[in-house]
Amino acid sequence: MISVKVYVNSRLEYSTNLTGRLELGRQQAGEIPPFTRLNDRVVIAGLEEKDISRRHVLLELQKDGAVRVTNQSEVNTILIGGDDVLDPGGNRVVSDSALITLFGRIIQLSSNRSQGILESFAHKTTPPGAARGDASAIVDLLASRRSVEDDKFLLHGLHAVTSLFQLTVKEGDFYPLAAKAMIDVVQLENAAALVWQEPQWQVISFCSDSDDGANEWEPSRSILQNVREGKRTFWRVPSVAAGEAPSLVDVRAVVAAPILNCDGEVVGALYGDRRRPISGAAGVRISETEAVLVELLSSGVAAGLARIEQERAAVKARVLFEQFFTADLARELESHPELLLGKDIEVTLMFCDIRGFSRVSEKLGPRLTLDWINDVKRTFSDCVLERNGVLIDTLGDEFSAMWGAPVDRPVHADLACSAAIRILEELPALNRRWQSAIDPPIDVGIGIHTGVARVGNIGSERKFQYGPLGSTVDIARRAQRATAPLKARVLITQATSIALSSDYPLRRLCRVELDDTGEFLDLIELVQHAPDDWAVLKQRYESALDSYERGDLPTATRLLAKILSDHPNDRAALRLMAEINSALSSSGWSF
Repeated sequence: MISVKVYVNSRLEYSTNLTGRLELGRQQAGEIPPFTRLNDRVVIAGLEEKDISRRHVLLELQKDGAVRVTNQSEVNTILIGGDDVLDPGGNRVVSDSALITLFGRIIQLSSNRSQGILESFAHKTTPPGAARGDASAIVDLLASRRSVEDDKFLLHGLHAVTSLFQLTVKEGDFYPLAAKAMIDVVQLENAAALVWQEPQWQVISFCSDSDDGANEWEPSRSILQNVREGKRTFWRVPSVAAGEAPSLVDVRAVVAAPILNCDGEVVGALYGDRRRPISGAAGVRISETEAVLVELLSSGVAAGLARIEQERAAVKARVLFEQFFTADLARELESHPELLLGKDIEVTLMFCDIRGFSRVSEKLGPRLTLDWINDVKRTFSDCVLERNGVLIDTLGDEFSAMWGAPVDRPVHADLACSAAIRILEELPALNRRWQSAIDPPIDVGIGIHTGVARVGNIGSERKFQYGPLGSTVDIARRAQRATAPLKARVLITQATSIALSSDYPLRRLCRVELDDTGEFLDLIELVQHAPDDWAVLKQRYESALDSYERGDLPTATRLLAKILSDHPNDRAALRLMAEINSALSSSGWSF
């Protein structure tokens, strides 16, 4: 015989037995009111509740004790267990302990055989981090009628459980302490914490109040299956079949509660039992109050494991982020990971080329080359991070960085230019450290451009790389590649010069066409050490450049001669004079 219980909003509204065939559905016109039975039919919904069909569910007891469930509705589904959807017209054979859900009704099937009746809360266990609604075991229990002894037991249990988890700090502590609490607090005989490892349950911690408890102990697979499928706490109340002597029947009262992860998946369970000859002692059965405490323990384990997992993920994220971001920004991204989502934003990009990389690596050999390049990249990275930049890539002889994302910084162009100058300032000390192994010393070429880019994870799920995509990247890289032929260390674009809020020693070096599109790009030199007469030098050079671009070579030559008489080592003037001496007829040059 199978017990059939109907719950509405966590409240038991009707209970009956299934001995053969039973139909459940909505009230028909002139029919008996809800939660009454007429022959083989039970009305579980009123006439106005259209979601439930008049002949919605058919239950048929099978010879082996299982139950065939048929969805007789033509339009609406029903849910069996946690996630098994039964479509209209379909049927399914379920065990003698199952849950059926349809539109606010929960129908619980449980066997009335001698091993006992399986009880459960109508609500599902709440995953860690999810909002707990009114449908919780504790809320239901507090709203119900209880004895003074139940109140004392519940308060003692709540205090003990709270104290327990305040002492738990490591992942490995949760399972044994929870199992021990089921013995000490809930007063069960045997208790275990289990984890679900497809395709079976594994006992990870066991505790017993007797020395030989572990030798003969084995959990009920059917109850654990109900816990995993229903995501609910179940407990079995022992009963005695007719004609059996109670003192000779050795049965177990069992309780099991799921341990959920943050996604609501069952990853483990707490399981406990009492096994004594039934002689009318009230201590054998599992009360609802005891089941509440076991569920509270399982929820505490779930919350603790989720917290540790979040902390582990945060540490992993911090280690990952601090490879690219400042420590302050890494902490901010831990709290606001949405800042890393892809977006179009104005940024300033820097590309830095380490000149002489191939020459140095051939001279140093593999081991020393690795030490040298790590020193170079660490030095340059510090220059970027000190000015709130983001490291994009540090592979090979190229180094790239970004300002303006993931956190918007209004002066990102200034920060990029300041970082470039800082790199130039660190270069002499870097070369001195490697003077004995490197001759001549290395130099750099830096290109900087400001523009809108698509910024986000440009790597993959396995390898995170935060950076930009789009034409802004190509222009910044092109500016860097122009540094060698233009005899400049740092070149910025006109867009970057316009975005600057501070005065820097700048002068335009050339205008180049962008990929035969008809659009032109002005490249501007950023000077590290400007002479005292920089304003005059800048004006003369840019006038010479304008004359050269107009084809007025005599004027350009005269102006350059004045510059070189005062500054004979001015590389930009020397390069432009060489162009004129070669009598180039073009208004530009390629690189």
